[in-house]
Amino acid sequence: METNNQPNLAVNSNTNQIPSEPFLIAFDPENGMRLEAWLEYFNNACKISNKENDWKMLNISKYLKGSALTHYINSCLNISNFDDLCNILIENFLKPNIVNLSDFSQHQLRNNLDQYFHQKLNYGRQLVLSP
Repeated sequence: METNNQPNLAVNSNTNQIPSEPFLIAFDPENGMRLEAWLEYFNNACKISNKENDWKMLNISKYLKGSALTHYINSCLNISNFDDLCNILIENFLKPNIVNLSDFSQHQLRNNLDQYFHQKLNYGRQLVLSP
């Protein structure tokens, strides 16, 4: 029941979520989910629920399980930009591709500087190049 224009913050006993939060299946890398697909799902659900990047940054940890949550706690707590967080999570959970030296040397900057450097670093790691 709402009083004084305050929303009802009662928790739904079936989902243990505040009703204003989107219902989402948590990302669990151990069950074969692809992080890129899950992030698209997460972003779409947040868009439907009118959740902005600030909300996503504060709440994404509720929707991570297993090694994804561990990686988030160990490496991502100081990140303040949602797009940067997504890039770092994707970089960590990306399935390794076969990369050769020509992929590394021919990789070109396009529109997104952050994405370029994340991909270049990922190629370098796969080739065991020192930073």
